[in-house]
Amino acid sequence: MNNILKLKPVLTVMILSLLLWSCSSDDNDDIQGPDTSTDLEIIVNTTNEGSSERTLNTTTTNLNSTLKVNVTFKSTEAMRRLYITKSEDGEANEPFKFTNQEVDEKNDGSIDLISDNKTDFTFNIDFDTPSNANGTVTYILWATTGRGDFRDISKRNSIGDFAFGTITINAGNGATGNGVKSFTQTILAAPLADGSSESFISLFNNTIYKINQGEEYAAFWDFGYYYGVSNNASFASAADYPDDIINIPTLTGLTDAELNNFYFAESTLNFDGITTRADLDVIVKSNNERITNLDVGDVIEFVDSYGNKGVIKVTEIVAGAGTSGKITFDVKVQTSTLTTVKL
Repeated sequence: MNNILKLKPVLTVMILSLLLWSCSSDDNDDIQGPDTSTDLEIIVNTTNEGSSERTLNTTTTNLNSTLKVNVTFKSTEAMRRLYITKSEDGEANEPFKFTNQEVDEKNDGSIDLISDNKTDFTFNIDFDTPSNANGTVTYILWATTGRGDFRDISKRNSIGDFAFGTITINAGNGATGNGVKSFTQTILAAPLADGSSESFISLFNNTIYKINQGEEYAAFWDFGYYYGVSNNASFASAADYPDDIINIPTLTGLTDAELNNFYFAESTLNFDGITTRADLDVIVKSNNERITNLDVGDVIEFVDSYGNKGVIKVTEIVAGAGTSGKITFDVKVQTSTLTTVKL
């Protein structure tokens, strides 16, 4: 009995050690490379800017499938996140979502790099192939020293402002879109003091965000809605949102400089007649990051922090602040481009 009692603390230590080891194991084990079954690769390092090593163009006849590519990054600075965007048939760049492989993802969709692969890593990644017989899928990859921005390659880039890799997978003749993304969205509530209302939108991924979701999502926020005492239904950029309604820096811990600018102007453009990216090129960036006294039927043109242009058409307003207030609108925006300079 004494021997059994003496063993219990030892077993407890062993179990705790096993639990700690399992909790700290690398969730990116599934993509550790290189994979010798493929000769497709890209390499991004500090010395190969402009090199063909950073670019891969390939074709496939396998639709709705995957293609394995060895991805190597080398840096003199610690790399903490890997960002990957996906654009199908020339449409919007969006965060690439892993489906076949397990990875350790941060809340913003980037891959969390552990200490073992901070300055040098090779991953074998299954990239989606086109879904139609003449389609094209393009991926852009870069590494950062901290929280980056899916629309800004230069933000905390661990190698250099223009350090990224490109993978293009073609099927048949390839295809490109018209360069315009269209959608309808409702901001469900004017802002609540605790930041719990879904009052901000990202045009990058057509997603509504709560302010209190924190800094991890801040790079996505373009503009928010509020219902002012005298200004009624209003939009304001994340960077210029009224502090007396919601103080975003206080709630998120971010500075105004880390929030997106977004510029509005009343428009005379025919919303329904806009069908291509070129139709929106005529828009000129204003100096106004707020627009107030909105009415149903108003058409508003805008330029975002990354140079993308578009128009908004207000289709419904439920007056009031708090949970009862909401606004519904249609959007046509140039498909998101990646930039190295924030406007």
